[in-house]
Amino acid sequence: MRDDVVVSVRGLARRYPGSSVSAVAGVSFDLHAGEVLALLGPSGCGKSTTLRLIAGFDRPDAGEVWINGVCVATSVRPLNQGSPSWIPPEHRRIGMVFQDYALFPHLNAAENVAFGIEGLPRPERDSRVTRLLAIVGLAELGDRYPHQLSGGQQQRIALARALAPRPRAILLDEPFNTLDASLRVQVRRDLLDILAAEGVAVLLVTHDQSEAFACASRVAVMRRGQVEQVGPPETLYNRPANRFVAGFGGDGLFMPVAVHSGRVELTGGWPVPSVPVSDPAAWVQAGDAVMLVRPEEVLIDPDP
Repeated sequence: MRDDVVVSVRGLARRYPGSSVSAVAGVSFDLHAGEVLALLGPSGCGKSTTLRLIAGFDRPDAGEVWINGVCVATSVRPLNQGSPSWIPPEHRRIGMVFQDYALFPHLNAAENVAFGIEGLPRPERDSRVTRLLAIVGLAELGDRYPHQLSGGQQQRIALARALAPRPRAILLDEPFNTLDASLRVQVRRDLLDILAAEGVAVLLVTHDQSEAFACASRVAVMRRGQVEQVGPPETLYNRPANRFVAGFGGDGLFMPVAVHSGRVELTGGWPVPSVPVSDPAAWVQAGDAVMLVRPEEVLIDPDP
């Protein structure tokens, strides 16, 4: 395992009791130090279950979860019987921001931030809380309770609380969904800037393609409990692994084509010249295929 890998999942699987379908089936990927990795997919694809398995809120039926070089969950009893096969969430040293923020209503903002570091000496704890409130831009609101804060402010407090124990990674479970559209982009940018400045790796769960592509350095597209493709946004957009990734990664028109001698030709009598295949070696044999045309790739000739 590379030294810069903060979170690693290997062959992760989970099937809930009474279900005939696995929520997660053989998911594997690495989260590297300082990067933002987005788990992107439709509802029910397994992205939130994957996040819960990493956080320790659920146990895998198969596979392993490694955090900071330590195996925190495995379905197989380790050879060293002294090593636990399960480490609870509070000892995994990762932070999490929930979709509804999950702030404690009976604690003010400063007390919420301090919740995960109660074991520190009082001066060190107070200093850490003061610094984090300043980092998230709420230095003057530490004595306010959650119901006295706006949605964006609550989210910042939730982020400060997650950062308090100095984790190397933060898990974000669709944290921007409850914000107004006009506020969402600004809050998203501010939070990611804060996390980048703190040097924290981010695993973001979202069903919003534009959000994933705007925020993440890499995107893992999920469907039916499996990862279809992992890569930079531009790779998923320009070189999708399959039709599902192509359609989920952005707008486009799928057109039937025929492949002959390393060239693509539109079928159905379209008077369009054939075009060369970018990677002829990837085409095992000639025959019918589907071509994806992105909107920005279309040029209108006013004088054909």
